[in-house]
Amino acid sequence: MSDLLHIEQEAEKLHKDGHFADALIKYTELINLDSFNSVKWLLERAECYLELTNWNKALEDGKKAIQESQTYKDKNTSADEFIIRASILCGKACSKLGFYTEALEYFKDGLKLDSKNAIIIQELKLLQTTILNEQKVESDTQDCTYSAVSLCSQAIYPGDDQLLNLEKEILTIKYKILDDEFYNRASQAKKDVQLEAHLVQAAYECLIAEQLQDSLNLISKAVSMDPGNVFYRSFRAQVYFNMKQWHKVIQDYWVIPKPKRKPEVWKQGGKALLELWLPVLAEFWLRKATQLSGGNDEEAAFLFQKVRVRRLYEPLTEDQPIKVDFTKFGRAVFAKCDIPKGHTVMTDIPMVMAQSLGSRDIPACCNCAVSLITPKAYFNDKLELMDKDQLDLVQEYWPNVSIEECTHCKEEIYCSKLCRKEAWDTYHRIICPSLNPAAAKIYSICQTKGYGYTDDGQWTEIWGGHYSPMILVKIWAIIASQAQDMMTKDGLTEPTTEHWAKAKAPFRRFIAYGTMPAIKRMPHILPVFQSVFATCGGGLKFNITEEEFNGRYYQAACNLQCFSPSITPYHKFMDNIKEDIRAIGMLKYLTERPPEAQFAAMCPLHACSNHSCFNNAEVCDLDINGRPGIQMIAKRDIKKEEEICITYIDTAMPKLLRKAWLYKSFNFWCSCQRCEFEGEQPNECTNCHLKAQDGKKFLACGQCKRAWYCGVVCQKEAWKKGHKIICQTDHSQSRIHV
Repeated sequence: MSDLLHIEQEAEKLHKDGHFADALIKYTELINLDSFNSVKWLLERAECYLELTNWNKALEDGKKAIQESQTYKDKNTSADEFIIRASILCGKACSKLGFYTEALEYFKDGLKLDSKNAIIIQELKLLQTTILNEQKVESDTQDCTYSAVSLCSQAIYPGDDQLLNLEKEILTIKYKILDDEFYNRASQAKKDVQLEAHLVQAAYECLIAEQLQDSLNLISKAVSMDPGNVFYRSFRAQVYFNMKQWHKVIQDYWVIPKPKRKPEVWKQGGKALLELWLPVLAEFWLRKATQLSGGNDEEAAFLFQKVRVRRLYEPLTEDQPIKVDFTKFGRAVFAKCDIPKGHTVMTDIPMVMAQSLGSRDIPACCNCAVSLITPKAYFNDKLELMDKDQLDLVQEYWPNVSIEECTHCKEEIYCSKLCRKEAWDTYHRIICPSLNPAAAKIYSICQTKGYGYTDDGQWTEIWGGHYSPMILVKIWAIIASQAQDMMTKDGLTEPTTEHWAKAKAPFRRFIAYGTMPAIKRMPHILPVFQSVFATCGGGLKFNITEEEFNGRYYQAACNLQCFSPSITPYHKFMDNIKEDIRAIGMLKYLTERPPEAQFAAMCPLHACSNHSCFNNAEVCDLDINGRPGIQMIAKRDIKKEEEICITYIDTAMPKLLRKAWLYKSFNFWCSCQRCEFEGEQPNECTNCHLKAQDGKKFLACGQCKRAWYCGVVCQKEAWKKGHKIICQTDHSQSRIHV
């Protein structure tokens, strides 16, 4: 004990005198020798790392301190104090590393334990200042406009070759479009050049005068005199296009040999095929137009994406009052009809989901997210205080909760045998530790909330993402499972390139954006992923490259939506007992909300919804055919063809901070009505942008305090133009997982 005291005194003196490198060596000795007080020494060492600008090490120690404090919270009366201090350290380190979202979360965690902590409040102000300063630099130096089209691929989807042939058959059978025989032999007719020129001139004059039928008759005579003339064919196709006779447009363009088709022909043909809704052919023609123009024809590229988006999402919105379209900002959701306030805008079910690491102790189905809470999970020790009538009531009315474990590994639980089989067929057979021992480490990392041992035996944070690593693992397992099924069906020993492409295709619906390589945030997790998918059973191997990891990490980060089961056994119990007189005696035991299993999910329609600080829809939980999912509710009346927007952030934040968060997290500047009619600084008129002199401030809006005006005239003008609407509209909080 005397040795420990001596080392502690040395460490404290070195720390106090500013010899941080020497002090952290002493704190490391204390951590190794005095495990009982390891949290205290971790925090001291983290302070030294901060002083030495080793932000990553400081963050690592802070996270360890939080984890150990939470583990022994019941036995340590100083646990909350340690967690607050560790949260501050982690927040500071994240701020220095540029992990602003994570920094905010750490500071918020600290405020949950001490809402008036002066240090945290000051650090939050510093964080806000840092973000705003960076935002100002970026907004001053970067163009806020971007081309959504340039970020989108025109890659051919697997299976499109067969669909292309089917659509060609439709052209042949339904529209009688065939290759023209005149291109297979020389014309025998004697040419009358003067008459042809007269016909073309007359046809052109009729076209300009919008006498389309006369123009068609004239140019058709010219075509009959010289059927192989590319100009005549193109001219007549244009007339047909103006007449909206789409199949006739294609007939004339179709017979022009491909080498003679100019970019404009390919684009015009693509437009006609779009009207006929032959999407794969339309994509083919528009892709050709884009390629032949050297990528300079933005209209062709834009139309291509409109076709692709409609093709991908129309089947998902067939029975819903919304549609997905492509705009200059990318995909967007629009109303197909008027949607009254409070009505459902859309419902959506997850393509992939996983329970949050922080709620893993709350039982829920790993496959469908159904809540599996039991009376013991809700009432805990209160069960022992109940009399016989109350226990009988619980026994009688609490719904039967069937928990089915994976029969092989026991790592996953399900609500039914059906879900267990579905999970096995969809993804779990690839990552079940009984068949794939390397996968046991993933489940272990989830159990320890992201921590584990590195290859050299160091206990550290392996996974540092703000969602469960099982999201990525499930994506890869679903892909591998699909590829394996196709491989087996075709009698092969390994998947073909086409098999892999088809298996990955459903996840193309989700965009990805990120500036920092994911491996920089968490260098130890990639080898774990690689070992899990090095053997997926049946000789299958899925190579998880750094590029694949980075892409999927941000694909999830940009698209995840938080949700919880909206109906739990608790809710069913409450509904069951409402007619029973004995329920009165239960009231004193029903004071707490039921524990919620939090999930993050990637939902294809939700992922298309754009942000607005003046959002017209909000996301909430919904039970869809007995399974948890999400729905969007109209926040106000929505008109037909109006874009439906949710919010990615808390709109109650000041405008400048909202802008900064949106740019940092999603790489765009918001220009919605709320941003237009809220001000940025009290020294600038929100309406006319006049600057106040000599450091003075203008008077703020008397209601919202979020706009400032140089006088009554500007205030009234802004009120009429739009400030009235946003001033009287409630703010929304995000449930996006950022």
